[in-house]
Amino acid sequence: MSVPTSLKVALPTVAVPSAAGASYLVFFKEGEVKDSLKTLVTKEGKRVLLDVSNDNHDNIWSEIAKEYKSNNSITAKGISKEAADKEQVKNYCRTTASLTDVNLLNTYRDLCSRSTLRDQVNLDLKSKNKSWFTSTNTSDWQSLKDAYGSGDGESLLIPKEGQASATVTKTDITPELLMKWCSSISSNLYLNLEDQNYKIASFNCTK
Repeated sequence: MSVPTSLKVALPTVAVPSAAGASYLVFFKEGEVKDSLKTLVTKEGKRVLLDVSNDNHDNIWSEIAKEYKSNNSITAKGISKEAADKEQVKNYCRTTASLTDVNLLNTYRDLCSRSTLRDQVNLDLKSKNKSWFTSTNTSDWQSLKDAYGSGDGESLLIPKEGQASATVTKTDITPELLMKWCSSISSNLYLNLEDQNYKIASFNCTK
């Protein structure tokens, strides 16, 4: 279907390696008031905007700064390519959030928002035809329960509720426990491939 000439079209693509493969369409009618970058990302509904007013997401800001330094395909005003840190990234996001220049949308999205753990796992395992398992029927979790603590997942055990330093053993795991943990962590923000929750979820929460 052709796009009317009265519309301006931008086709931004995500530049952060962890979100590769995502693409977006942004349409504007001539003369209309454009949404801010922050509003556009919110309307897309694909990623979560990070908090710039406190330290709630500082571990993720630091990870984004590391990704920025190693990713030659993205540059941003005010962020050093050699010495980027979380404060530089947060300040960039704070000062650009209200801008309406769609040419900055890729960069703003990459640096100022993050995928949920579930969405990132789905993206990373798409090539293996696996995705986050969301069934609320406990019997559907039996095969994941049976695989728990075995093979490559021998050390990928979920934490006991309220005891972050203790894990649920293979003999103690139940479909209910597995389903509950996977559901509870699905909306957490993705940190990186080495994050223990990412590894545990990729093995135990997907089919």
